[in-house]
Amino acid sequence: MLNLTLSDVRLGGSFADREEAIRAIAALLADSGAVESAYVDSMLGRERTANTYLGNGVAIPHGQPQHANLIRETRVVLIQVPDGVAWKGDARAHLIFGIAARSDEHIGLLARLTSITADEDLAKRLAITDDPTEIVAALQAEDGVDAVDSDDGYEGERVFVQFTNPRGFHLRPASQLADATEQMDGKITLVVNGREADARSALKIVSLGITAGSRVEIRADSPYASDHLHRLSALMALINDEPQEVAEDSNSGIDWTPASGDSENSISGTMAAPGIAVGPAFRWDHNRVASSERKRGDEASECAALEVAIEEAVSTLRELADSDGMNKVQRNLFNAHVALVDDVEIKQDALRQVKAGVDALTAWNAVISDKVARLEALSDQHLAQRAIDLKDAGNRVSRILLGEVQDPLATFTAPVVLVAHDLEPSEAAQLSSDKVCGICLRAGSPNAHSAIVARSLGIPMVVAMGEALAPVVEGETVLLDASGARLFVQPSDEDLESACKALKSMNAQRERAWSQRYSPALTTDGHRFEVVANIAKVEEATSALKAGAEGVGLVRTEFLFLDREHAPSEEEQFECYKAMVQALEGLPMVLRTIDIGGDKPVDYLGLSEHDLSFLGLRGIRLGLARPDIIRTQLRAVYRAAAFGPIKLLFPMIATPNDFRRIRQIAESVRQEVDGPQLDLGVMIEVPAAVVMAPEIAKVADFFSVGTNDLTQYALAVDRTHPLLAKRADSLHPVVLRLISTATKAAHAEGKWVGVCGGLAADPLGAQILAGLGVDELSMPPALIPAVKEKIRKASLTDLQALATRAMAQDDAVAVRLIPPVV
Repeated sequence: MLNLTLSDVRLGGSFADREEAIRAIAALLADSGAVESAYVDSMLGRERTANTYLGNGVAIPHGQPQHANLIRETRVVLIQVPDGVAWKGDARAHLIFGIAARSDEHIGLLARLTSITADEDLAKRLAITDDPTEIVAALQAEDGVDAVDSDDGYEGERVFVQFTNPRGFHLRPASQLADATEQMDGKITLVVNGREADARSALKIVSLGITAGSRVEIRADSPYASDHLHRLSALMALINDEPQEVAEDSNSGIDWTPASGDSENSISGTMAAPGIAVGPAFRWDHNRVASSERKRGDEASECAALEVAIEEAVSTLRELADSDGMNKVQRNLFNAHVALVDDVEIKQDALRQVKAGVDALTAWNAVISDKVARLEALSDQHLAQRAIDLKDAGNRVSRILLGEVQDPLATFTAPVVLVAHDLEPSEAAQLSSDKVCGICLRAGSPNAHSAIVARSLGIPMVVAMGEALAPVVEGETVLLDASGARLFVQPSDEDLESACKALKSMNAQRERAWSQRYSPALTTDGHRFEVVANIAKVEEATSALKAGAEGVGLVRTEFLFLDREHAPSEEEQFECYKAMVQALEGLPMVLRTIDIGGDKPVDYLGLSEHDLSFLGLRGIRLGLARPDIIRTQLRAVYRAAAFGPIKLLFPMIATPNDFRRIRQIAESVRQEVDGPQLDLGVMIEVPAAVVMAPEIAKVADFFSVGTNDLTQYALAVDRTHPLLAKRADSLHPVVLRLISTATKAAHAEGKWVGVCGGLAADPLGAQILAGLGVDELSMPPALIPAVKEKIRKASLTDLQALATRAMAQDDAVAVRLIPPVV
């Protein structure tokens, strides 16, 4: 137990900044013989990765666990700073306790410090006192938590757990426990050594002084007490296993903690693509030009200006469509925009308004707004989505009339953090990592196709941030911690510095992983996992090879069908699939048949919103309902298979009969074109397919698990709904158990299993999937080197233990608290 003595107190200190104060504290510890002089670097390192400010002017700088060898003896010292020193954002530290402790000796001190942090008047008095005995006495006083007896006649339910983590029950686990109890009802308390504290208060939990070996009693008095106690006991077990901190140069992935702690200037959301980004905010607003004004000239000049603007927009769109870097989907999109901008009726309506006395910009915006409103009012939601294209195309003309650049990102010399309400897949596809370093959306979903694009580009992305994102000021530097699902506005210098350091560390890790990208994902005990790529266009096949992919686990063919006026022809599809398989140079390619509907609407099929819903004519259901569509695609696939190894994957299979029906169609097409025999697989994304997996495995050649849809169907959560996005977490034990069941069924029949959903691209998810026994992990090419490296550093035994533990949890929140194997 650490105790403060009068000889360890220094009053009346004054420092220019936090670093100077920490150096003074370290010197005081060193002068007393408690630490080596190098301990100061460990204390400064702690400040870059953790929050040592407790509140009410109290800070507790201390070193990192891996440098405990620099401590000669346990000790605590204090420097009082009456005027304070900037510590965390706007907060100033007045009482700085320097701690030297090899393990959890400082936990008792933390408990006693709560008597100061919980009493603002006491903290202010101690900050200016000239009597050191007053400070020492305050730390020896009781901290205000209730004293109870475990046998005090308590009538509610309770459970006893042993706390064993040698790091002690510090602020982070206390906050995790407090957050968990916020979702529970009734009174919930912790009792330790005859002292009771409210489990909803992290500060009061810390005040209990829980250390390794403490026996913790958890009490609950609600009708659901048994469930609450079960969950909290499980959470305590996870906290017991919280890993020790590792050296700074270790492979710590993308984990980052703000140096200034949780900030009031942070906005939370849901992670869609991991990583960290620092840069100026840029608001991607479809309506930003609608409110702009333009001075009117005479009628002739206004009419000419409008016609020139339309001609320039058409010319630019055609140039974009013809650019070498554009795929067919993008070309079709830009050509569709040409048709919208060059519409004779729209131009004539705008010219009539100009002749009626308004300027060209006002006239154009009025006509576009009217057309958009009519489209949005259509009962068929998929037809109404054309309004988005019309807004986009119309804004291009408006920007020209205003003299703005047509590419809003063209003027940026450094990448920006893009802030928007939402992004269509076509919009996201036009972004590049050299222009956009991060994305924040008010709406959106981690399973939307814009998120898939962001992950493929390696751009950190947070979605479902809500209206809290509205006040973000364009041009101001922001810090996006996508892995922590939060955006920091007006970040502190300390946070910016530590984030930039984390980015450099991440880049170094990526370089190490990149250098080994062609090595197989072989565990330390010799088990190999195939790591392959998800692609949607020819260029991505080449990128996959460069990233170290051992093939392609999913070709999303639906991108050929989107953002166009009619379905692609057999010849167009054949050329695309042929180019993909040839680009892979003999490596296998799994091609999924058309899977439109849900969040991938088309309007040229003449189907209703109900037909194309998530529970409608998706996947092979559409193929069975529209054999002309599926047979054309299958003809193209079988023809392309003559140029390289292709496996066919059918989505939305629920029963063996579903598979038999589509297999029969595929075989008849194969015979028509005299194509080669192909492996035919089943997409495991419907819970019914998992239940019937033993039967389906007898007739299918392989399984491929689509975790995005399997999650939404298993949890009854629309994965595109912003308010439900956090619930659509594929690490939920329900989803993991379904995957385990399907994998065992496939292996029992000698069939292999891949995972092509977003879970395979999650670092923890990839390790759990490997532990579940899947044979192949498929992900965006950019993530392949890092996942391979994660697998290579683990043993299969450890991965299996991780998976077993994950399946035993109650929810995804608990699963994400489990430390990865490496």
